Amino acid sequence: MEAAAQSHPLPLLQDIDPGVRRFLDARFRSAADLATASDVEAEIRGHCAGLEASISNLYVRLQEAAAAYSSCCEVAGSALRGVRGGLGALKASGSTGMPNTHEVLKLRAYYVYYFSSFVIPAFFRGWRRGGGEKGADAVRATPCSGLRGGESGDGQRVRRLSYTEMALKLDSLVGDIEDAVSSSVTGKLKSPVDNSEKTHHVAIGYLKNIEDLLASVTTTRPQWTRLLSSVDHRVDRSLAILRPQAIVDHRSLLSSLGWPPSLAGSKFSSIDSGKQAEIVNPLFSMRGDLKSKYSESFLALCNLQELQKRRKARQLKGHDVGNQLRQPLWVIEELVNPISTAAQHHFSKWAEKPEFVFALAYKIIRDFVDSMDEILQPIVDKANLIGYSCREEWISGMVIALSTYLVKEIFPKQIELLQESSSSSDAVSTAYQASVSWLSLVDLMISFDKRIQGLISGTGLLLMVKDDDSWQRISVLCVFCDRPDWLQVWAEIERQESLNKLQSAMDLEKNWSARIQGTMLEYDSDDCKSPLITSAVHQTLSLLIDRARPIPSITLRAEFIRMSAAPIISEFLGYMLRRCQEAEGLTALADDNAVLKVSQSINAARYFESTLTEWCEDVFFLEMENLLVNGEGGCIFQQEINHLKEFRVEWADKISTVILRGFDARLRDYLKNRRQWLEKSEGPAVSRTFIESLDYMQGQLSRLQGGLNAVDFVTVWRSVASGVDQLLFGGIFTSGIKISSDGVERLQGDLSVLFAIFSAWCLRPEGFFPRLSEGLRLLRIDEQQLKDGAFTDKNWLREYGIRHLTAADTEKITKNRVYDA
Repeated sequence: MEAAAQSHPLPLLQDIDPGVRRFLDARFRSAADLATASDVEAEIRGHCAGLEASISNLYVRLQEAAAAYSSCCEVAGSALRGVRGGLGALKASGSTGMPNTHEVLKLRAYYVYYFSSFVIPAFFRGWRRGGGEKGADAVRATPCSGLRGGESGDGQRVRRLSYTEMALKLDSLVGDIEDAVSSSVTGKLKSPVDNSEKTHHVAIGYLKNIEDLLASVTTTRPQWTRLLSSVDHRVDRSLAILRPQAIVDHRSLLSSLGWPPSLAGSKFSSIDSGKQAEIVNPLFSMRGDLKSKYSESFLALCNLQELQKRRKARQLKGHDVGNQLRQPLWVIEELVNPISTAAQHHFSKWAEKPEFVFALAYKIIRDFVDSMDEILQPIVDKANLIGYSCREEWISGMVIALSTYLVKEIFPKQIELLQESSSSSDAVSTAYQASVSWLSLVDLMISFDKRIQGLISGTGLLLMVKDDDSWQRISVLCVFCDRPDWLQVWAEIERQESLNKLQSAMDLEKNWSARIQGTMLEYDSDDCKSPLITSAVHQTLSLLIDRARPIPSITLRAEFIRMSAAPIISEFLGYMLRRCQEAEGLTALADDNAVLKVSQSINAARYFESTLTEWCEDVFFLEMENLLVNGEGGCIFQQEINHLKEFRVEWADKISTVILRGFDARLRDYLKNRRQWLEKSEGPAVSRTFIESLDYMQGQLSRLQGGLNAVDFVTVWRSVASGVDQLLFGGIFTSGIKISSDGVERLQGDLSVLFAIFSAWCLRPEGFFPRLSEGLRLLRIDEQQLKDGAFTDKNWLREYGIRHLTAADTEKITKNRVYDA
């Protein structure tokens, strides 16, 4: 053993392969495991035998693959010889003057393309499947074989040739782009100060050529989707390198220009005085090579964005994308972002003084806005970026930056202050302070928006149509578009503040007794007679509506008005209802003062109904008709208008009922005296009791005319006239009373007085007492003219002007007529 060990020394431990070492460690854990060494040796020998068998099998498969490869090479060589023959034939035909040289080159390119696209891939697919015959069959089945044998038609050949030509052209252009981008990156690595603007313009030129070709393919060959997708994918990879590099270069140039400028040293607390020093504008101080480089970089970014806009428009063609294609101007964003970041350093020091924040933001926008028009806008126009204004983009970018700061820093503190006020021991005082702070912030936002719109409209660039998307970009009130819960808080604060001011005004009785002078209804010439309190309510509603006008969203404007103004109308209507119910409960409206109270409320309801109707015809409210919060169409105040109308009609009807009730009470003795219609009157043919009843009714209506508006007074007296007509007709004509000729004369005299009273309010009062007039007409018909059954003849009734009485009524009246013998 020792001799064997000396002839074959054991390897050192560190020289043993780690895998072998792990194998031995697993088999021999202790000295007792050495007895199983023979079993381990047998296991190892078995593994070795299996590996040798696998090697033999692989050797056999390699020989078969080599034989298959040889067979396929012969078939491929045959195909290549066919291609060479075809090219020779094309060359020979070109020399005889058949196709021209350009067509020969196109056909040659076609053969090369199809050979590389079909023959070689088919060969290798067949070879991988493990058979020479399969590979040969695959090669024979390629489209080239069909063209080579003349089996395809001319049209198919032309289409394939066009596809090949376009693919090669696009591939060449994409390669140029990739080379340009690669050289630009390499140049930057070698020399960070290398001027890459020219390289960018070259690459962008290639990109525009590709986009022109792709747009043409999309229009003429939309079925070439794979070609379009492949090119777009490669272009996107190049753009993913080109755009960030162009932006980095542009930022480097801005930094060398001194952008952003220093904002220190100006006094923003006196922003309205016009005496503070303006911020130095580096765009105006550019000179020489630096100005040229910046202009080139600016133009490169504009061209790149215009190209990106064209590509998106082509890719999304046929889809409803709305305003999704529009993006902020990249070059202006690069100006806005650094200066807004610098401004936030100052904003953070004025967290308790938001007026300084708005002053600084406005100052920055104003001091740089002229340079946008004079220096940058011509470059944007040169890049054919249609629909972009540097002035609007600059203003929009700064406004959005300010809005973002408000959302992150200012409004959360306001919300926190409101929440603390609700849980504070001195809730009233702290709630008032929190509300004042919130409303002051909103006032600053509204004032800022007005000044910003002045910067735009002052140059004639104001948008013709303020669509929501465009308006939100230039308004800091857009913070409420993303946070409707904050809008609800704002509306609730405005509503509560307005109600607190109105409550004391509504409790003063003199505001109900005094009238507004000179208020006219739109369609009537008479004074509305509205109480003075309506002026205060009208002013409050107008202020709330004016607060809603700057909100840059039609939907949110409607919500704000519904949450703030509409509850005030409902509260005022409820107050008027309580006044009327109190008057009715005390005197049942039998007292003149009670009727006057109700009349004042009716006048106020009439005034607001007319006012709200006029408002709803304004364009501002017409825009909201289809965007109401509750999803119903019509005017935004339609529900309140309906409630006011119902209130007005209800209480006008109650006044009419009270007058008729008093008239009926005074008329009872007159109706009970049945003998008067058969007695011959020696004096005037007028009943005294009836005149007294009419005097009461005339007095009530005259006083009401002085206190009630003209429209509702017409409703009241017409209702009273209808009630009197029904009351007298039922008490005299259809109650079975016998009436002689003298009674007819008495009745005619009484009714003439009645008609004379109402002639003060209409030209033909008989028309408002149709049954009394027609009943009297029947009583005056001579006995000879009255035939048996004539009251059932419609033609006979129409001949005598009887249109409102039924056959039963005419029968009763004619039977109760007593003629003298």
